[in-house]
Amino acid sequence: MNKNNLPEILVIGLPNSGKSTLVNALTHQKTSIIGSTPNTTRDKVSKTIKFEDNKKIIISDLPGFLEAPDSVNKKYQENINKYIFNAKIIFFVIDVNTNDFVGLDAIFNLLTKNKLNQKVVTIFNKSENFNKANLDNRMYKYIPEFEIYISAYHKINLEPLIDFLRKEAVHESTISNSNLSITIIGRPNAGKSTLFNSLLNKERSTVSEIPGTTRDKIDEKIFFNSREYTITDTAGIPRKKQKNQIDRYSSVVSINALKDANIAILVVDSQEGLSFEDKRILKLSLESTVTPILILNKWDVINTEKRNAINKNIKTELKQYEWITVIRTSALSGKNIHQISNAISVIEEQLQTRIATSDLNSTFRAVWTKTPPHPFRGKRAKLKYVTQYANNPPEFSFNLSARIPQNYYAFIENTIRSKYNFQSVAIKIKVNV
Repeated sequence: MNKNNLPEILVIGLPNSGKSTLVNALTHQKTSIIGSTPNTTRDKVSKTIKFEDNKKIIISDLPGFLEAPDSVNKKYQENINKYIFNAKIIFFVIDVNTNDFVGLDAIFNLLTKNKLNQKVVTIFNKSENFNKANLDNRMYKYIPEFEIYISAYHKINLEPLIDFLRKEAVHESTISNSNLSITIIGRPNAGKSTLFNSLLNKERSTVSEIPGTTRDKIDEKIFFNSREYTITDTAGIPRKKQKNQIDRYSSVVSINALKDANIAILVVDSQEGLSFEDKRILKLSLESTVTPILILNKWDVINTEKRNAINKNIKTELKQYEWITVIRTSALSGKNIHQISNAISVIEEQLQTRIATSDLNSTFRAVWTKTPPHPFRGKRAKLKYVTQYANNPPEFSFNLSARIPQNYYAFIENTIRSKYNFQSVAIKIKVNV
């Protein structure tokens, strides 16, 4: 069993056997990153599959198994041993055309040594033009129970696997008491994964000094002040000219993670300061009405002069967004990490706040009388009514008789923030004419 007592299917196999393609085909989305380079997937990437009867099951893609990994991949390979024991079922994916029997033997021996053969379903992938009567005799040792021949890329013969997953799926026994989602995002080597592990109080993401170590989107459940959240570690977003194909894909996955988030923890390397790329990520977060928390990481390793310069720069760059929470931390030492959970609690309360329509209209009719907007193209807008049509994030709709100048939007936003204590969250204001 895994998160919320859901069974977990682990997908294991040699590099480029088609594991990630299979996971994407079964989940009907780009859960895992796909590339021709071996070990494109570097960590466990999990996704919950939901069926019509509200049953659920988790499927997790693992890095391609390497018998003798180099220094870059060694940590990823060590994680495989940690994960296989908790799985209910293991999908052993084999490229039906492979000749790497040494590698297959290594996986088979790992499963056998740990007495996991009874959990294994063997999947022969890339079988679109293969006659199973021609299966190499040496392959039969890798079939402890039964085998399925598929083509993940062409989505051929996936029905037996889907039926198998449906049979193993269960109803979720616990329901989260909070649907808030937190995404950790930022440039490579800013310390995102170190912070992720520090918040979880365990080594979930692989950490190294090599930029781009994290390529995958990794989700976990976390508790802050007795509240449950989903927290996501994402790949670093490098400058566009630095991105190779996999970096570009990873960056897209990271940026898309904002669409599902309520809070974005933007991690900045204090040694480098707030860069153009950091400001771009911040802008993307605000455009998605996702509340950012700016983390100045590695604060403990910079001197006083550098700190003063960064503080001055932050004050200038965020002049328009003074409400954004800024926390100075060291993810490695854990210094000030507790401030993040405190900030999230404050933000959650504001995200959930809903203001009565009568209260809003009373406030803004007085505002319109005392400080009306300047005429826009010869017409002065009159206020018909205002309402908060959503929370989490708070979204407000102003119904007017005419358009208003751009600077009046900022005035409205500041009024809402000061009057109703939305001092730490992103809010959205929509004007209907």
